[in-house]
Formats: sequence, C-alpha cells, structure tokens
Amino acid sequence: MAKKLESKGQGYLELREVTTHNLKGFDLKIPLHQLVVITGPSGSGKSSLAFDTIAKLAKRKMDLLENYANPLIEDIKVQARLMSPLPPVIALAQGVRYWYPYKTVGEILGLLSFLEAFFSEEGEFCCPQCGVHNQVHSLSQFMKWLEEIPQGEKFYFLLPLRERSMKALSYFLSQGFTRYIIEGKEIDLSEESLKGEVRGNIYLVLDRVIKEEKALSRLLENIRLAKALNRGQVIIRFLSGAEKFFNFSKNCQHCGHSLYTYFKKCSSCKGQGYREREPCESCGGLKLENFILESKLWERSIREILHLSLRDFFGLLNHKGLSRDLQEKAEWLGIGHLRLCKPVFQLSLGERKLLEIFLLFSSDLQGVLYVLDEPTLGLDKEGRKRLLELLREILAKGNSLLVVEHDLNFLWEADFVIELGPGAGERGGYLLRACSKEEYRKDPLKAPTFAKKDPKSEKWVEFKIGDREAKVLKDAINLLQLGSNYEEYAFLREMALALENRGFKVLLPEEVYTTKKERFLVDYLGLWEAWREVLCELPSAKAKGLSKAHFSFHTKEGVCPECKGKGFKKMPWEELTSYALCESCLGKGLNYEVLNLNYRGYRLSEILDFSLEEALNLFSQIPRIREILLWAKDLKVDYLKLSQRLGELSGGEILRINLIRKLIGKEKFQICLLYYPFQGLSVKDLTELHQFLRKLSQISWTIIMRETHPLAEEFADYTLLL
Repeated sequence: MAKKLESKGQGYLELREVTTHNLKGFDLKIPLHQLVVITGPSGSGKSSLAFDTIAKLAKRKMDLLENYANPLIEDIKVQARLMSPLPPVIALAQGVRYWYPYKTVGEILGLLSFLEAFFSEEGEFCCPQCGVHNQVHSLSQFMKWLEEIPQGEKFYFLLPLRERSMKALSYFLSQGFTRYIIEGKEIDLSEESLKGEVRGNIYLVLDRVIKEEKALSRLLENIRLAKALNRGQVIIRFLSGAEKFFNFSKNCQHCGHSLYTYFKKCSSCKGQGYREREPCESCGGLKLENFILESKLWERSIREILHLSLRDFFGLLNHKGLSRDLQEKAEWLGIGHLRLCKPVFQLSLGERKLLEIFLLFSSDLQGVLYVLDEPTLGLDKEGRKRLLELLREILAKGNSLLVVEHDLNFLWEADFVIELGPGAGERGGYLLRACSKEEYRKDPLKAPTFAKKDPKSEKWVEFKIGDREAKVLKDAINLLQLGSNYEEYAFLREMALALENRGFKVLLPEEVYTTKKERFLVDYLGLWEAWREVLCELPSAKAKGLSKAHFSFHTKEGVCPECKGKGFKKMPWEELTSYALCESCLGKGLNYEVLNLNYRGYRLSEILDFSLEEALNLFSQIPRIREILLWAKDLKVDYLKLSQRLGELSGGEILRINLIRKLIGKEKFQICLLYYPFQGLSVKDLTELHQFLRKLSQISWTIIMRETHPLAEEFADYTLLL
C-alpha cells in the first residue's frame, strides 16, 4: 500500500475499497491538477481503475444530476466508494477509437459540417440541370448589405424578366405592374406598347426606393413580391448605374431548376465514398453528388476544397478572419498534411491517435479530469515529446490528467505514479505503489534487455514492393520503419501480397478491434464450439432432450429467455433506462437448463467463471481446446475468464486474442506481420512477448512488426527502413 499523502491544497480524488473487476479493495488518493500515470502489466487492472471505476463514477454522477439514473440501482461494474468531490471527466476511448473505415478526416474533425454551413450561406450552387452557377441570398445577407448603404441613397428595385414580348408580359400588366426598363430606357407600358420581341434585357420596375428607416417594411414587401413573381431574383440599381444582384429563391436563375444548398450525398454509393476500399466511380471517394462537387465556395470548387490538407484548409479559414489556433495545433501535432477527404483506413495508427488528441484538446475546457489510455500509441519519438508538451499545456489551464501508460520516458516525466500488479487477472489488481515523481525516480522501472540474433550469419528473405527492393532476416524478429507518406496498414497488406507471390504463407492479424463487444471470449476463441460437441453427448443432456442448438450463444433455444442472451436486463427509469445483471443467467447469456448441467463435478455456470488457465487443467483431454488454451498461455492472456466479454478487454488483450484466432486456424504460416504488437504492454510484458516471438522464430517463423515504441529497435534483430 502507498503512503498516505497530506493535502497541499491542490486537491485529491479519494477512493476507498476499490474492487471493480480484479482490483483488490485498496484505498487510493489521486492528486488533481497533475499528470498522474497508471502503469502495470497487461491485465493488472489499470483500465478497471481508470475507465471502469473513475470514468464511470463520473458518468453516474452526471446521470444523477440530470435525473436520468435511478439512485437505487447500482452499476454492477463499478465497485468503489468515492470519498471526495469528483470533477467533470472526459475519457478517451481505450486503445484507438474505432471509426468507420470510410469516414474521412474532415468528418472526424467535424469540418464538413462546418464547411456545409458556410456553403449554404455563401456558396455558388451548380445547377444539377444546366450546370450554371447560382448564388442564393438570405434576408440577413441583404440586411447586412443594406446597412452599408448611406441614408438617403436612391435606387431602383428591379426584377429581371426572361419574357421578351408584349404577350408574355400581359400577366404582369394585368396585375398593375406597368413600368419597365427595356434596352436601357424606362418605359410605362400602360402608355405605349412593345412592337415584336425585344432583343435586350427587360426589367420590371417593382419600386423606386430611398434608403431610410421607414422604408424597411416596404423593402421586405418587395422581396416577398419578388419571390412570388420572379423566383426571388432582384437587381438593385443605383442612379449612378451601379448594380447589385440578389437571388432570394433556391432556383436556378437560368433554367428555374431547384438548387441544392446543402451537401447532397452521392446517389451511386449512398454517401459511403468507397466500396471494398475502392473509391466510388461517380464521386471518387468524396461522397457527394458531382453538381455539389462542382459548386463553389470562396472561389474554389468543393472538390478542390475537400482535397485540401488541414494546413491549407485552416489557412483558408484564417483568410476569412477566423482564429489561427486550430491551424497551429494541427501543425504542432504533426497532422497538418492530412487531407480532408482522406479515409480512416488509409491513416496510420499514429495519425488516428493524433486525430483523437486533436479532437479532445481543440476546446479550451477548464477544471476537467481527462482520462487517457496509452496516448503515445503509434507516435514516434518526436510525437511523444510533443504530446508531453501538450499535456503540460492542458494542466496549465487548470485541468487534471489521469493516463494509463507504459512508456518509461513518460513515467519519468509524470508528477505522480500509480503502479498496479504484480501479475495479471486474479494475480494482479494490487496497488504496488502510489508515489510522487521524486519517490518514483529513486526506484524507476527499468528497460529490459533483449538477446539478438547476429544478421551476419543468417539467411535473408528478399522481395519487391512496387519498384522497391527489400529484405528481412529469415527466422528472426524484424522491425519495419516507414516514412510519414506511407499508408501503414495498406502497406502491410501490400507487403503480405509481395511475400505470398514469393511462395510464403503470411499471417496478418486484424487491424482494428472487433466491434462485437458483447461476444464472450469462450465463444470468440472457438472454445465453446469444441466443448459443446462433448456436452451434447452427456447423459444428463440427452435425458433433458438438449440438442446442439441448445448449446449456442446465437440461437433461440440456447440463449437465456429473460435477457435474450445479453446477460443484462433493462430497468426502466423515467426517460432513460439502467441495466442490471440478469438474475436468471447471472450474466452468462445461456438458458437455465444448460447452465445447470454438470461436467466433471462443476456446473457449467461455474466453469464459465474459470480463467483460461483453470480451463486448461479441466479440458486437457480435449485436443482442440488444449491447443487454443496453450496458445493463450504462451501469449500470457490465460488469466482472462471464459465468460469475459470482448468489450471488457484492453487493446493489448484484443490484439493477442486476434493473433490466437489466426494461429489456431488450419493454415500453417511462415511469416507473421504484426501491427503495433506492443500496444497495452508493460516492460515486463515486452520481455514475455519477446520470448514468445523468439519461440516462433526458432520453429522457422519470420516476424515483421510495425512499431514506433522507443524499445522497438532493441527488441528486434534487424530493422528494415523504407
């Protein structure tokens, strides 16, 4: 347990009896207005403390203040007593937020909505029928213009007409509009008539106005008449001959077709922009109709604006008199080169992380507790340095920071360090220390050393990517370093294809976290599929008439009828709902008959609470299950429970679980490409990961990993720089 801290006026967040998930009931005082870092092995309870306790306590408090939550219904996942005031909390999603892969940088940052607002107000709209560009003016724009006109100024209120003959003008004449300007001359058609068709322009003189306060209602009535008579097209002509055109109607001034003054989605791709990562043939990935893309704003086409970098776009806004703050932050974070139209799947992990940080810190909030999970993920050395500077800037504004992090340099710079451990799962969850910067620096965590292979005596795998020659060390751990112009994961796929063309079997785990957060680990890893084959043959199962369909998380026969397999039930409370553990299945999602079957002395409901390590002892006689669980043991995730949901796992845990899913497949691989494998791993975890990858290399696996962690070069046997 950590020593108790005496308050020095900066304030504390005090928790007692913290038992959320695997946390062991410790008390903790966290200083506010400081950079506080939580560290420890993967699975030791860092996210349980930061996100599932502190962030959720803040959410519960906010819900109660808004009268949205039932104070009698406790959140079953948050188990801690809050003994101090809790500031407003903003929690950045663990790992890297999952964004729809076709979402663009402009959409993520909310810039397209911003741009659309300017477009509807100031744009030149391309007619979908004839292609002519039109402006549409609002009443507020007209009034703003009118304010600049000197008092007493005289002008004509004219309506331009397309009609060219007396017959065509008969309707206007019948309504009492007799004065016109024809070929530059003012004529009263009640006194003289047109002969034939006029070649020049015809303007209906709706009114002659003197700029004065009492004339305002008269002008507004003229605008109403213009909309009724002439699709809202008006020309203000001064006695000097100067003119100003206004179009108060959303119709083309040339052909009369309706105009779109908003961003209309492309009808071919329904606004998706891409299909199977290939740009839409109609909009080229820009998601808008072509007549919108050809429309203009600030003398540029929308197509041109969407292809601008953040640097150029913010520069354009600066010319419109807006703040330079966003441009400076984007440049400072190193994302100024990203184009508005660039989709998520083309961004590197570091670029996505920087976008999250830009989103989070682009506002000037004060008195907020920010809870962040591994903000250095995907950032290079320079990016990590800039991040620390940004966090110090956030603190200077009166905010607090609680960060889950493993970077040793980051820990060294922290004001306060909380270390959890010593192991993972049930072997973790203990508070090892909670100390100030000065105390931590007396006994800091140290970087591990990694044994390397000598490249001079080894074989090489040579291949070609595009027009570039490359080689990696065979049966070894290789680090891939890329320049900023590469689309990282796309490059890994291209590399995998190049290696496959050379005849190698290549393993490339999933890039993003699964969105199936409700799935149970026992189901996701394929353990349940193998186990239910055995369960169906149990005499007790046959006696109850249970078929294979009853042993499923996805069938009507298998799921709990009370919660429909969710494990939780909605509890109606006024306008919103709370959630409570399903009393029938106790969160397991299966029906009562299945959960109460007995297998080797345990009920199934009890077995589902086993860790993967405990399950290995129970299922050691079932080859398929044994294989899966041995991989889990090698990858150090055997502390996880069978009934844990994927949404409860950290980013590092999900990464390793997805790797296991690939390893247990039928294909036998020779090369493994890893995308940021250090994610969520402490220095102790890195040692274990190195041992695992070295074990793979000793059985003729070649490992190629993309990683920007400061220890990555020491970890690898060879570095490939492209």
